[in-house]
Amino acid sequence: MIRSRVAGLGVLALALGIANLAEAQLAANPVYVSPKAPTGLTLAADFGTTLSTKRTVGGVTSTLTTKPNHVGLRATLGLPFIAIGVGAGQYNSDTTASDKEIQFSGTLGLKLFSPPLVPVGIGLNAGVGYLKVGTGANATKYLSVPLGIGIAVKPPSPSVSFEIWGSPRVQLNAVSAPTGKRTQAGIGASGGINIGMPMGLGLHVAADWTSMSAKAAAGTGSLTLPKTQTLVLGLGIHYTFTIPGLPMVPVI
Repeated sequence: MIRSRVAGLGVLALALGIANLAEAQLAANPVYVSPKAPTGLTLAADFGTTLSTKRTVGGVTSTLTTKPNHVGLRATLGLPFIAIGVGAGQYNSDTTASDKEIQFSGTLGLKLFSPPLVPVGIGLNAGVGYLKVGTGANATKYLSVPLGIGIAVKPPSPSVSFEIWGSPRVQLNAVSAPTGKRTQAGIGASGGINIGMPMGLGLHVAADWTSMSAKAAAGTGSLTLPKTQTLVLGLGIHYTFTIPGLPMVPVI
């Protein structure tokens, strides 16, 4: 009886931990997109926090009280037609004081439409995020794959520039836990404002919303993924370095 209760509590804790993860590329951080960003190397420092997470189990929806957050760095190399990025940071699940893990991400952007003299930019963006919680045989691994399209408006400005952008997407999550492996599908959207100042310095703020469908247990595994809706807010600073030899034309 005691063993069954302990096992039940373990499964419940695992389910709550999975539901508590923000379904974005980097957990608790928005999926950032910049269809009108300049060429060069952009370094960004980010802070992200979860505003709300709603979980639906058995037709009953509840709002989790924990607020996971993320602090990290990103680097994006903007070329005339594509942009390649990597990121890393510390994820805090807000469940215990010592529950902090390092997560990683990679991104790829493709410019579809972004003429230098036109304030509108359109591009495709894809990415992958990796997070491992726990160690050894008890570890749970998460892969997050956003696939979306970005649309931005960047009105002409003589000094400070403003890029207003939005990006609807398909969101795929894969979870590998001691109790099984599941892949979860959903939809999401992010949007925000990038502010560029002279000499390459800039600020950015964004919000991210994701809705993931439930995934029931299958096969020999007992892992279930509940239906979740997550809202995340992010902000930070960035700096763009020009690279000699690269044409200064807008890229995604």
